[in-house]
Order: sequence, then structure tokens, then C-alpha cells
Amino acid sequence: MVSSLKNVVERRISEARQASSHTAKFTVLTELLRELFGIELVDLIPGIEKRVGSRIYGFRGKTDLLFCSVIFEVKVNLERELEDAKKELKKYFQALHEIEPERKHIGIATDVINFKAYMPVIKDGQVVDISEIGSMNLSTTPIDEAILWLDSFIFHESKIRPTADDLKFRFGPGSPTYSVAVDILNSLWEEVKNEPNIKLKLDLWTKNMEIVYGSSPKEKAFIDQTYLVTIVKLIVYYKLSGDNIVRADQIKKALTGEYFQSYGIINLIEEDFFTWIFHPNIVDRALSLACDLAKELLRYDMSQIDEDLFKEIYQEIVKRSERHRIGEYYTPEWLVELTLKEALDIWFERNKDKDAPRILDPACGSGTFLCNAIRMIKDILEKKGKKPAEILDFILNNIIGIDINPLAVIIARANYLIALGELLRIGRSIVIPIYVSDSIRIPDVKNVFAHSAEEGIIQVYKITSNQYDIQIPVQVAEHRFRLGRVLSGLRDALSVYRERRNKDEAKALLNRNISDILSQAELEILNGTLSTLFKLVDEQRDEIWIYILNNIYAPIALKETKFDMLVSNPPWIAMRYVENKSYQDWVKTEVLNYGLLTSDQVELFTHMEIATLFFNKSAELYLRENGLIAFVMPRSVLTGAFHHINFKQFRKPEMRLIKILDFEDVSPLFNVPSCVLLAVLGEKTEYPVPATRYKGQLEKKNCKLGEAKYRLKAEDYMYEPPTIGQIIRYSYYHDKVKQGATIVPRNLWFIDFKPHPTLGIDITKPAVKTSEEAIKAAKDRWKSIFLEGNVESDFIYATILGGDLIPFGFTKFRPIVVPAKPLATQYKLLDVEELRTMGYPEMAEWLSNAQKVWETGSTEKSKERFLKVIERLNYQQLLTIQNPSKRYVLLYNTSGTNLVSCVVDRKALPDFEILKAKITPKGFIAESTTYFYETDNEAEAHYLCAVLNSDVVNERIKPLQPRGLYGERHIHRRPFMLPIPRFYAENQAHLRLAELSRICHEKIAIAKTIFTGKSAAGLRKQAKETIEVELKEINELVSSILAENSDNK
Repeated sequence: MVSSLKNVVERRISEARQASSHTAKFTVLTELLRELFGIELVDLIPGIEKRVGSRIYGFRGKTDLLFCSVIFEVKVNLERELEDAKKELKKYFQALHEIEPERKHIGIATDVINFKAYMPVIKDGQVVDISEIGSMNLSTTPIDEAILWLDSFIFHESKIRPTADDLKFRFGPGSPTYSVAVDILNSLWEEVKNEPNIKLKLDLWTKNMEIVYGSSPKEKAFIDQTYLVTIVKLIVYYKLSGDNIVRADQIKKALTGEYFQSYGIINLIEEDFFTWIFHPNIVDRALSLACDLAKELLRYDMSQIDEDLFKEIYQEIVKRSERHRIGEYYTPEWLVELTLKEALDIWFERNKDKDAPRILDPACGSGTFLCNAIRMIKDILEKKGKKPAEILDFILNNIIGIDINPLAVIIARANYLIALGELLRIGRSIVIPIYVSDSIRIPDVKNVFAHSAEEGIIQVYKITSNQYDIQIPVQVAEHRFRLGRVLSGLRDALSVYRERRNKDEAKALLNRNISDILSQAELEILNGTLSTLFKLVDEQRDEIWIYILNNIYAPIALKETKFDMLVSNPPWIAMRYVENKSYQDWVKTEVLNYGLLTSDQVELFTHMEIATLFFNKSAELYLRENGLIAFVMPRSVLTGAFHHINFKQFRKPEMRLIKILDFEDVSPLFNVPSCVLLAVLGEKTEYPVPATRYKGQLEKKNCKLGEAKYRLKAEDYMYEPPTIGQIIRYSYYHDKVKQGATIVPRNLWFIDFKPHPTLGIDITKPAVKTSEEAIKAAKDRWKSIFLEGNVESDFIYATILGGDLIPFGFTKFRPIVVPAKPLATQYKLLDVEELRTMGYPEMAEWLSNAQKVWETGSTEKSKERFLKVIERLNYQQLLTIQNPSKRYVLLYNTSGTNLVSCVVDRKALPDFEILKAKITPKGFIAESTTYFYETDNEAEAHYLCAVLNSDVVNERIKPLQPRGLYGERHIHRRPFMLPIPRFYAENQAHLRLAELSRICHEKIAIAKTIFTGKSAAGLRKQAKETIEVELKEINELVSSILAENSDNK
């Protein structure tokens, strides 16, 4: 089947490439759709060509789809004719909207190789624009993915086997269903977002997400997550109910959780952040949308679900919101199975007399570890003769998850329930033990004493909301069953109060529901809490608090009961990406508390990954003595990265690292190399440690362990941390090299010249504009920023980025505009008033505009730290400390797999050539993607350049570098942690290295004009081939001087 479809696609691609007219292209498209899906393109509105100039071809969607038709605009070459295609689609959309204003339409522009899908942007009945919702290249996309992409517009099959990939293509970002549904949700949101209860949900969600993503998320992420939660709830409903029709009353019960609660599943769906769609003003339209989604989902055969169905679509939606949280990506099935198998084997070997371990995943994500643990433990207990009821009780009490992301928790609960399978038939009430909370930051609740008339003083936990205190007795909060009963009672009481505003009736109901499990004193406290909740109801700010209370105390209760095993893929987020100041301060305190860094290592804080703190703190909070922890971690923890040195000692809490699973050579996997660390609490780590290295190329990231084993090879080795103490002997130059200036946002400072085609350019104050490259590379916040104007040439400097460097040379010499005045030994930055006073109006105007952009575009945190944009430009004085009077500048790259270096002569800077004019840079400023050393000694600069370009130094710093997906990353001062001696003019080896560097610079300057490489790696390879003879001698000399200097220590 796949082979025949592949033949169809390949044949039609060949025909499409040969087709040179619109008619020929249209014929190929028609045949492709007919052969793949059995559909015909038709004239959607006969006679419309008289009005819009052409017929509108497409197909009518099935009645159970959110969109009613798909129209095609066929071009011979889509890349060249794209703008025309978009104009035509906009015209078609307008015509269709006028005829069918209530219906949704999708448009596809294509040349039968490239496909781009659009939907209309409609305001006041007019199509004002069209929005791209997805794209696909038929010749480069894998056949199965290409067909799925096309079928997401057609849905030609029924009883489809649901898979994570299929769900992603049909319902994920880029699909027409997603685009139409989110558009509807956005319009509903605009109607209710200012309601007090709705604002409360958004505020609380935002606070959670600041920790999940490292910064405050956008409202769009909230809408995206609402959409996914709705999809999840509907799929679980149809999977468990066996229903195969769409009934609005049942859909509403499924989305509110009422359906599941009626069958004893208490907390699959709570009054969560995403129930805003049930606001009275929009509930009917939201329900209509949910029913339309249900109709599309019923094309799946829900009985065939046998995996974490949501992980792919979850990852796609998270990608749209997250920035630097690598660990937010899901863990593939095979890796979860392998980790659990290794962990369980070790645990049972050490606990032969026990039935099964108590397991916690403190960062459970979509629940893949939990669901696999359920299946494995279920098999183990069945083999030990346990009855189904005993197995269910064990699982619910002992396989538990926490995650701070409410979206992840909803998905994890759904997967947990599906994993229970036939155990659901036992008829027990089920509270799914997965909670929304920050598992390593115990909730900010006060442990206080409250006075009871009956029993005197009792201990309570207190949280404050809107100046109201909400109290829960400690003995209730720390017992999940009692807390569940109490919160259920509070929920019922509040429902009665909302309906009739009768406090006595509501309190009587609460007392009747919970008095049998509480003391009189505890009941008094909870009646006081109910009174507080009454006030919140009156202020329309109550709905979310039962949900919050149900989850906030989870870490408090769970840390008291302890676990035999922790398994997880914790968040991998570097400190520099955490923008929440409060959370950042808390993490810093904890990093010091656990000895991961010391107070004199402040410069390493920004590199710290929360994963290491998560590992240590989770073990201390939740793990029993001799318990086992098995965490998926970034492999950088095994390298010589300085910020991970203390972590590998496993001192607080004391743990023994007993095994490592090393996945550096497995792909596809994560964005950076990974490993699994298995350690036991209460024992001391001794190296070397047994490790298994896995190698191989998987067919796809998410497969079962059985499939992965066929493609992976395993080899055992003994791991020892890099012997950094023996490698490091700081060079004289270690503290002399400095990082260049952070010339950001680059849109404000990196420029292209803008000559007039006839009049040329004024070299004294040339016309300039924001560099096109800077715009392409900019973060989303700065993508639209574009400055242009004239600037006096006194402020046009040159710089080189780390990516521009090749051995003994550079590929680009970049113009920048900087409001800096060179002094004797440093630069002075000038503000707008100083520039005007000194007679530089053009630079003053440019800087004034840059300041306005900074004030409107930068984050609140950035504006707080840098009131003026020139303060950001001179972060840590990295610009002004540069010495314009020093003639030679040694440069090398700040980061990268391989070290590369060159020398810049400030008195022989290349001119910027603009048409026939030339502008000489005012000076050279080193930028932050390079490190630099300034000197007036040409021989010294070239000596160091030769040393840094040697293969010897490049290889010796490898153990000290953290690793990324494509190899080692950060370089910084690491070369000078080797014993590179100070330059001496009397040393013949030093002089010869300097001479070789000059020779290499001359050869590269000539040869680089004919280099054909496109990537930095390709260009650097060609450069090394050009100087192969010289490099061989350089390597021999550097080996000799390093050995000699090591012997003289």
C-alpha cells in the first residue's frame, strides 16, 4: 500500500515538474487527488467567474468537518507567483463569504510541489487579509507525512487507527481543523476575557506558566491549550464511553467532568483553568464547536488507542509557546520503557522480598512514565497472584505524578485512566493521583495554629487570596483521601450557595458530607474556610479555588509518605532563560543550599540547569533511604562543564551513582545529547561507574523498545568524570582575554548601506538601514524592527561575529553603528544630548529612535535593568573597556564545536565598499560571540592565534566543554585553562608560531575569495585544507610548548 502510494506521488511530482502551464499543473493536481483520495475538483460556485474573473475550483468538505470547502489556486511556479496566488485566494474568500457568511473555507495555493494553506481574516464582513496556516513540500516531505497533511483537509477515510502522528497532522497546529477552531475560540475569548472569574483563571494559569516556560506566556498559548484540552476530553470520553454519536448534552457532561464523576472517576476533569468556555455568554457556541470537533474525532476507531496519543500534538502546541525549555519535549516510549526496566531490575535486586515499588514522577508531563509503570507493575502483580481489586488499589496509592503545567496534568490523567484499562470495571471510586503543583518548591503556605472552642489549638495550613485567608487543617491536607472528601464537600456546598445564596443550607450540606472523617475542631476551621469562599463567590472570584486547593497541598502530603523510586524527565531550562525574578532568586538560593555552586561562582549561575537542582531536591524531598532515582538528564552533566562539577559529587543528599545510560549517539532524540542517571539515596558515589552507551539511527523518535532494540547497539564502559584538576593549569592569558560587547538588539546597531542607484552615497554621513541579516536572525520581539536614516561616518565601526571566523581569517566584515567616541585607552558612549551638543544630529536621531524602540519592545525585566538602550549596549562595560589604541586584536569564537581564531589589525581595517565609494571604519569593536585579547605586539597576537588554531588545543578543551546536539558548545576561557605560556620574543618556537600565523593569514586572505562552502563548518574545512602544511608544523610546536610548560609547573 505504502509502495503504491509512493509510486503515485513520485509519478505526479515528475509530471508537475514538467508541466509548464496552469492547465497542465491543474491536470496533475486533479489526478493526484483522485488517485490518493478519490475526490474530484469541481467548480464551487458556477457563474462566479463573471464577477471574480475566474472559476473557483475545489471540493466540498464532508458535513462533519469544521470547514465546508477547500479551494485551490494553481500556479506554475508558486515561489515566483505566491503574491498573485494570495491575491486570488483573498478574492475567492470574499466571494464565498458573501454567499455563505456562516461557513468556514480553507484555501490552498500550489504548483503541485509546494503547497501553502490559508484561511481568511474577516472583519466587519470583509476579507481584509489571509493567514497562512500550514505548508508542505511534496518532494521533500516523507510520503506518509505528505499524504497525512493533504488528508487533514479531506478526511477521506473512516475508522482510522488513532496514532500520535495522525492526531498531530489532522488536529495539530498547521491543520485546517486547528486553525478554524482556534479562530472561533479567539472570538469567544474576546467576549468574556474581562469577566472577573475568567481573569482569575488566566492570572493563575499565567503564574504557573512563567515557571514552566521561563517567562510570561502570551494569551495565544492559553487559547491553544484550551483547544488541546477540549480535544483530550473528547477523545477520553469516546474511548471510555464507547459512544459513537454526537449528542450535545453528553458532550457538555464530558467536558465538565460530570459524565466521568457519575461513574466514580472523581478528578479526571476538575474546575480547571480552561473551563472559561462555559461562561453563560458563550457556552452555546463553545458547545457547538466541541460537537463539530467530536464529529471529526469520530472518524477514529477509539478502541484501537494503545499509546500516549497526545504527546505529538502536545509537543507541537507547546512549541508555539515555549522558548528555551528543552525538557518540555516528551520522552519517547522506548526510552521510558528502557529506563523503567533498568530501574525496576535494580530495585527488585535490592528488594527481593517486596511486591512492587512505590513510584513518583515529580515532573510527569503527559504521563508516559506513569502509564508504562502502570502496565509493568500490573503485569508484575498479576504474576504474583494479586487480585484485580488489589492491583487497582496498589496502583492508585503508589504510582503518582506531579507537574506544574495544568495542560500536561489533564493529558497525564487521561492517559493514566486509559492505562488502567480493564481495572476500571471493578466499580471503585477513582481519584487519579496526578496533581498540578511545583514539586520542588513546596507551596507558599503558612503553618500556623488556630484556636478551636472545642479542642483548643490545632495546626493549620493557610494561604491568602485577595486579603482573605483560606485555612486547611494540617491533618487533612497531609492525607489525600480526607482532603479529597473535604474538597468534594466544599465544592457541593458552593454549588448550592451559587444557586440559592443560602449560607445555612450550604454549611449544613458540608457538615453532613464530611463530619464523619473530621474532629469538631477541624470542622470549625473548614466552616470558616467555607465562609471565606462565600465571599469569593459574591465577588465572582471563587471558581478556581477548590481546584487550586486540591493540588497545592500534594507535595506537602507526598513528601511525608516517601517513595521507593523516582522516575522522570525533569525540566531542562538554563537559569538565564528564567525571567520570573522571584523564581530565579529562589533557584539561586537552592543551588547554593545544595552545593551545586559556591557563592564565588556567581558567573556560572546563568548556565545552571534546573534539571540538576531537580534531581537533588526531588531525592531529598520524596525518596526513602536506599530508594532509587532514575532521571533523564542532559548529557552535559557528564562533561567537564564547570557548573556541573559539584553535581557529580552527589553530596546533598548523599547518593551513590550506580549506573549511566548514555544516549549521545542516538538520533532522533532530544535537542541536546541525553543520558539517564540511576542513583541510590544514602550511599556514597565512587568512580568509575558502570555505563552503557547506545548508538544508532532510529526510524522515528517515538517507537516501542522492541523496535528500537533492532536499530540500537549497546556497549558497556566505565565512566569517570573528566579529570579537570589534572587538565587545568591556567595560562597567563586566562584573565587577560575578555568577551566582546553585547551589541543587541542587532536590529538597532547592525546596518547595511543604502546608496542611491544614481547619486551614490555621502561618505561623511551615509544613508544606512537595519541589516537584513539582523532582521532574519532576530527574536520574534524584534523581527519587525527596522531603522533607516543617515549617520555620521564617525560612528560607523566594524565587527566580526563568531560565525564569521575561519582559521586565520574571517568571511564577513560587518558595519555597525555605535554612538561611541574613542579615548586614549577606552571608549565613551554618548547619549542623545551629548551627540547634539557635539554637532552630530544624524547619530542623535538614530539613537533617539533606537531608544523609542527599546522602550516599546524590550521586556519589563530588561527595561528595569537597562533604562537606556546604550546601557544594554554596554552591558558589564564590555564595550567601553575595549582599548582603541591597541593595534592588534586576537579574536576567537565564544561557542562552537571547534575553536577558530584570527588577528585583526586596527590600523589596516578593510574599507566598506559601496558602489564606487569607500568608507573606512572608525575602529574595530569585538562583539560578544567572540573573545578578544588586545596588544601592540604583532608577534604576540600571531603566536596566540597559531596556538588557538592548533588541533592540539582544540582537542584538549573538548572534555571541558558542555555538549550540544551537534557536539561541544561553549568555549569561553577554556583554551587558557591549558598551560599556554606567555609570549617571549627570545623563544624561537614562539617566534616561529607567530611567523606561521602571518603566513596563514596571507594564504587565507587570497584563498577565501574562491571558497565554495556555504556553512561555517564548510568554509572552515576549506581553510584548514589551504594551510594543511603550516598547520602540521603548528601542531608539532604547540604540542611541544604545552608539554614543556606542563613539566615546569
